[in-house]
Amino acid sequence: MWIPIRRLVFFASLTLCVWMIMPPAAGAAKAPERRDVVVMKNGDRITGKIKKLDHGQLYIEPPYVVAPIPVDWLQVERIESTAKFQLEMSGGKRLVGTIQKVQTKENPNQDFVIENGGVETRVRAIDVVAFQSQKSNFWRQLKGSVNLGASYVSGSTATSVNLDADTSYNSTKYQIGAALSSNYSNQSGANSSNRQDLSSVSSLYLSRHAFVGSFLDFLTSDQQSLDLRQTYGGGYGRYFIRTNNTEFSWLGGLVFVKEAYSPQSGMNPKDHNLEGLLELNYDWFRFNTSELSTNFQLFPGISDSGRVRSNLNASYSINFTHDIVLRLNLFDTFDNRPPENALKNQFGISTTFGLTF
Repeated sequence: MWIPIRRLVFFASLTLCVWMIMPPAAGAAKAPERRDVVVMKNGDRITGKIKKLDHGQLYIEPPYVVAPIPVDWLQVERIESTAKFQLEMSGGKRLVGTIQKVQTKENPNQDFVIENGGVETRVRAIDVVAFQSQKSNFWRQLKGSVNLGASYVSGSTATSVNLDADTSYNSTKYQIGAALSSNYSNQSGANSSNRQDLSSVSSLYLSRHAFVGSFLDFLTSDQQSLDLRQTYGGGYGRYFIRTNNTEFSWLGGLVFVKEAYSPQSGMNPKDHNLEGLLELNYDWFRFNTSELSTNFQLFPGISDSGRVRSNLNASYSINFTHDIVLRLNLFDTFDNRPPENALKNQFGISTTFGLTF
């Protein structure tokens, strides 16, 4: 059973990576060039394509540069654009339409205009948390990252390889995402250690702050003698905080867990369990130079009363350029009642270097 499961996780991981970097299908007609205008408070005028507002920075791409230029959103005086964007407000409202930032002496609290189908919505520009241009197809709307790290020590012939990848798709009504974390280490005279985690999270927005979410996870771990743990579930969640530099949300619900341990684990716990789910997500970012991301999941046993599991995944990213990132990753997997020959806790730290898209 060990080899087929490992192959299944490997091919699923490979498929995810290919899916994330796959280019859009050819043959679509090239859209005519547009010229958006951004005017800064100091009088500077930039003409090009507005790409997105992210982490408190507005990205615009003039025709004479190779990558979008980030500018401080709070220093933008005026913008003009004919393109459609997907927008997210600090209060949780999501809109689609063309955008303008205007000067309104009569009502400065309505200096940002969103127009869609002849309907005009006015809000404060400071309340616009993020937006991105509405792409022509699903693939172009994806965003995410691929990160790789490796090390080798000649004296002990110790090697380690770490791969982390994630992608997500956002719309005004829902969000879907997938993530892969793969850790491999080997040392001469010792057993190799593998840990692979493939997960997917989807959210359907109910209101400005509330959503229902689904949760899927597939985990293998040598140190915990775990052939494969399959987790399926979901629940109800809400956003506590959502600003230009902070997001904090929680999700509570139920999950169904199916586990298979390796024969050397000594004893097998229940193959199928019903567990509770409490998930906390916290993201803090400073412009687009650094980001702290933390995800914590707690699984109290229901059908296997008294058993408690938890997962912690955290990362701190430093952006060297618009799409090149150095990332410090941390993970911790805990089980208070594992098989007798398996570890209760697996902990790891890695450094990776990668690309965002």
